[in-house]
Amino acid sequence: MAERKSCSSRTGSKELLWSSEHRSQPELSGGKSALNSESASELELVPPAQARLTKEQRWGSALLSRNHSLEEEFERAKAAVESDTEFWDKMQAEWEEMARRNWISENQEAQNQVTISASEKGYYFHTENPFKDWPGAFEEGLKRLKEGDLPVTILFMEAAILQDPGDAEAWQFLGITQAENENEQAAIVALQRCLELQPNNLKALMALAVSYTNTGHQQDACEALKNWIKQNPKYKYLVKSKKGSPGLTRRMSKSPVDSSVLEGVKELYLEAAHQNGDMIDPDLQTGLGVLFHLSGEFNRAIDAFNAALTVRPEDYSLWNRLGATLANGDRSEEAVEAYTRALEIQPGFIRSRYNLGISCINLGAYREAVSNFLTALSLQRKSRNQQQVPHPAISGNIWAALRIALSLMDQPELFQAANLGDLDVLLRAFNLDP
Repeated sequence: MAERKSCSSRTGSKELLWSSEHRSQPELSGGKSALNSESASELELVPPAQARLTKEQRWGSALLSRNHSLEEEFERAKAAVESDTEFWDKMQAEWEEMARRNWISENQEAQNQVTISASEKGYYFHTENPFKDWPGAFEEGLKRLKEGDLPVTILFMEAAILQDPGDAEAWQFLGITQAENENEQAAIVALQRCLELQPNNLKALMALAVSYTNTGHQQDACEALKNWIKQNPKYKYLVKSKKGSPGLTRRMSKSPVDSSVLEGVKELYLEAAHQNGDMIDPDLQTGLGVLFHLSGEFNRAIDAFNAALTVRPEDYSLWNRLGATLANGDRSEEAVEAYTRALEIQPGFIRSRYNLGISCINLGAYREAVSNFLTALSLQRKSRNQQQVPHPAISGNIWAALRIALSLMDQPELFQAANLGDLDVLLRAFNLDP
């Protein structure tokens, strides 16, 4: 995207560690913007942040409640672009239109998904899963994940769980894949279920901390990160015994984390890093990166993710987290480079594709933004269609971001096509393969 460098960054993109929907509080004070929840980071612990949380609380804090999807989409959309009159006028019009048409309605989603039992409460399984009786569904899911086919990986992992609801590892991979496929709500529920079955699953704890961060649940993110230390054989000795043991619950709070709690968890991670000396633990550095992100210390978060990448240079999720942190630190050009690297390693990484589109909007490169959003939508649809799955699930977040980018391009006819969900018309208009 050659033109990026010629575009001034109108805003710092708010795509946190994997999404773009929650942004840092300092930026919130000037007006929040974001188009997704790749993460925007609503993570700053200052009064402006509290004001924003108060607004969110008016809408309700039930993250997993389907009937709040429109409010959440609006919040995600607000987190990626700095506010200005033109943008917010367009955004308000988009919000009103979504509300009028109930773009992502509870009934619409219910047609494709259904809950199955009390033991899997909260997670909505696809009802027409062609792999539900597939022998070796878990192994096949891992194979598809390696190939970058996220939607089909999800179907195989769901099938594995339907065959064995107590398979903690299947819940873990399902949660991680849902996050990569831009479905944070499903990711959180799956990871919570994994940890109910296997409380010492370190990968699930770290992934859950990231998802909580992306959705603005600061207190829960800190709790998950502290539990990661407590459950880690290498570092659990650092945790002083305290009364009570905060558990992972399904009722999440968006109230800002107490600064003393955040600093306490941060001290644990810094002490662990000090004990390691010259040895770099990439997982520990990832946790530090998340903590610094929560406190708005983006440069230190960037250093932590870069340190982790020295050990895992081919870890596409780390490149995406680095990109999101750079974006939240108003370094969108560098964020584009990090997202591009993530996609070179894993072309099917929907979340990074989405984040890249958000950064393009922040740089004023609207055509490139649209191209990335359309590519993400096409990947989701293509994967599902190849498996002949009815009613392919496509991310409403990406559609919302696409409509905003088209609006900023002053393309009313294409905006209308996006309103109708006509992906083929849009792909042809931008010369992209269906």
